[in-house]
Amino acid sequence: METRKIALISVLSAATVVVAYSKGLAIPTLPGLVEFMTVLIFVSGFCFGPIVGAAVGALSLSIYMLIPFPFAHPAAWLFTISPILLAVMAALGAMFGLVGGLLGKVRRAERSRKFILEMALWGLLLTFTYDILSSVGFYLAYPVYPPSGRPYTSPSSPSTIPIHPSFTPSQTR
Repeated sequence: METRKIALISVLSAATVVVAYSKGLAIPTLPGLVEFMTVLIFVSGFCFGPIVGAAVGALSLSIYMLIPFPFAHPAAWLFTISPILLAVMAALGAMFGLVGGLLGKVRRAERSRKFILEMALWGLLLTFTYDILSSVGFYLAYPVYPPSGRPYTSPSSPSTIPIHPSFTPSQTR
């Protein structure tokens, strides 16, 4: 891998981690409902390819998971997080960048309703997959906390519908 790509991955990962720490939109009545970390990972893959996107996703989520609770993720305590959960979260971050990169190769950015709807649906599908698989990863890492048995619904999944197409690069006419 060339030096420019390594620098690009580093800068995009740093920006993504900073955005994750800011907790997206700080709306006191809707904590955790809107987040931009995965959107930036998706956009990095869409703009720069699947390798860069996957690397940014894996690196960003790994760093995010290793920082203690007051700063980032409640399941993380520096160097005491389960390696299983860390690997699952890194793979899920890479998934966002990889899918963004593959879509960027296949689909050209444009200002059409069809493209906006497609990006919104990809955002919903990826976020829902992320929510389910991160819960499975948490259970695999910490089996003493059994699942509740209730159907899983994520408040953040519907919020990605307007966010993903808003930040996906579109071509100016």
